[in-house]
Amino acid sequence: MDSRVQRFIFPALLALLALLLVGGGLWWWLEGRHWQSTDNAYVEADIAVIAARVPGYIATVPVADNQPVAKGDPLVTLVDADYRAAFAKAEAEVERQRRAQGSASAEVAVETSTVKESEAALVAAEADARRAAADAARAEGLLAQGWVTRATVDARRAEAETSAARVAEKRAAIASARAQRQVATGGMGGAGAALKAALAVRDAAALDLENTVIRSPGSGIVGNRTARPGQFARSGQQLMVVVPSAEAYVVANFKETQIAGMKPGMPVRVTLDAYPDIRMTGRVDSFSPASGSRFSIIPPENATGNFTRIVQRVPVKIHLDQPLPEGVALTPGLSARIEADLRQAQ
Repeated sequence: MDSRVQRFIFPALLALLALLLVGGGLWWWLEGRHWQSTDNAYVEADIAVIAARVPGYIATVPVADNQPVAKGDPLVTLVDADYRAAFAKAEAEVERQRRAQGSASAEVAVETSTVKESEAALVAAEADARRAAADAARAEGLLAQGWVTRATVDARRAEAETSAARVAEKRAAIASARAQRQVATGGMGGAGAALKAALAVRDAAALDLENTVIRSPGSGIVGNRTARPGQFARSGQQLMVVVPSAEAYVVANFKETQIAGMKPGMPVRVTLDAYPDIRMTGRVDSFSPASGSRFSIIPPENATGNFTRIVQRVPVKIHLDQPLPEGVALTPGLSARIEADLRQAQ
C-alpha cells in the first residue's frame, strides 16, 4: 500500500468517528433525550372470577373453554329443587301473615266501632241523667209546696241515681273498649312486622333461587373452567373466569426516573412481542399510587442498616387506541414495549 494512502487512513477514521459522535450527540439532544421506553410492560385485563353464591350440585355447564360470552349469558346452573321448595314455603308463609294481618285489621275496625258505640251510649246516658236530676229537683220543689207526695220525690231521686250509675257504667264500657282497641292495634302492628319478616325471607329465598343460575357479569372469553356437571359447588368456590379481552389494557412499569415528564392523556407507542411488526398507539390513563414493591406481599423495609438503594418501578396504565390493527388479539399476560415521547405531554 502506498505510504501516502496509509497516512490518510488514520485521520479519516478519526474524522468519521468524530462525525458519528457529533451526529449521535446531536440526535440525542434533539430527539433521543425526549423519549422514554421500557420493555417491562404487559397486557392486563380486569378478569372476572366466577364463583357460586349458593352451594349446590352443578346441573349443567352450558359454556366451553375459550368460548366468547356476552353479559347475562348463563355459565353454570345448579340443581334448584331445594331452593324452589324453600321459595314455595316462604310464599306460603307470606300468604299466612297477610291473612293474619287482615284479621288483625278487621279486629281493630270492630273495636273502633265498639268504642264509638259506647261513646254514643254515654252521651245518651248523660242526657238521661241530666233529665232525671232535673225531675228530682222539680219534685223537691213541688214537695215543699205540697203538690206531690214524698213517695214521688223518692221515686224521682231513685231514677236520678240510676241514671248516674248508668253514666258510670257507660264510661267504664268506653274505657274497656278503648283498651280492647289498643290491644287489637298492637296485634295489627305485630302482624305487620311478621309480614315484613316473611317478605324478607321470601325475597332471600327468591334471590337464592335466582343465584342457582350463574350468569356472566360482562362480555369476554371463558377460561380456566373447572366446573363440571355433578360436581358440588361450595359458596364462593371458583368455577371459571371471564376475561374481557376487548377491554384489555397495558401496564408499563417505568423507572421512577422516567415518569417525571409523563402526564395522563399523553400518547405512546406500543409494540407487542407477539406482533413485533405491528406498531400500535395508546394513551397514558393513570399512574399507580405507589411503586410496585409497595404492593408486594412483603414490602421492603428500608429503615435498616443493610439499606441498598434500588431504582423503583411505577406501574403506568395505558389504554390502546381503538380499533386495533387487524389480526391483533389482546391476551392478558403478553409482553409489550412502550415508547413515550415526553414532548407529547404538552
